[in-house]
Amino acid sequence: MTLTSFFRIFLAGVFAASIAGCSYMAKAILAPQKDISKFYLLTPTADTAAPATAPTTGNTSSFTLGLGPIKLPPYLDRPEVVTRTAPNRLELSKEDRWGESVQNGFTRAMERDLAAQSGAAVIVYPWYNTVHIDMQVQIDVYRFEADAQGTATLSAKWTILDSTGKNILYTVESNLTQPSKPGDNTEAAAALSRDIGDLSGQIANMLQQLRTHQGAHPA
Repeated sequence: MTLTSFFRIFLAGVFAASIAGCSYMAKAILAPQKDISKFYLLTPTADTAAPATAPTTGNTSSFTLGLGPIKLPPYLDRPEVVTRTAPNRLELSKEDRWGESVQNGFTRAMERDLAAQSGAAVIVYPWYNTVHIDMQVQIDVYRFEADAQGTATLSAKWTILDSTGKNILYTVESNLTQPSKPGDNTEAAAALSRDIGDLSGQIANMLQQLRTHQGAHPA
């Protein structure tokens, strides 16, 4: 075998090995990748038994509460779980997702918590004009996420309106926190759910006071 023939055979082998390696890499890249996403939900903290803050006077079953509109900040309108890593910095998780929109999860949990804690029939916005509402609660959420230390924060302004939806009976800002394990979004979702339950409790308390006042001073 001549030297030229040897180099031709050697180069052909190297080329074949390169083609095989590229084919293997292409298959590895194009092969289905394992989905490592984890999905979380916000859950109501009061499902069956109403706490001691529930109204104790009047016929609670005849009281209809309109819930909404509920507005959340745009940065939460995404499937990724958001963590506040600094006052002016948010981090989106690469693996952790919400099982539903935060808007839907927040509204659903608030609806069930308010129904349990206030004893009212809760109707979620929007509703038909023919539906009678005794009072209406609007919620404007400024912040709703956990931080790097695990503190789950809910900051919101909430307003109670009369049956016409035009007259403000009460309005206030609430800043609520619940602890959770840093870096654990299962714990964070549970803590954020407790924040919703706490906000619901504040609203239910004020509803009771307003209804008692109205009963003492009928129109």
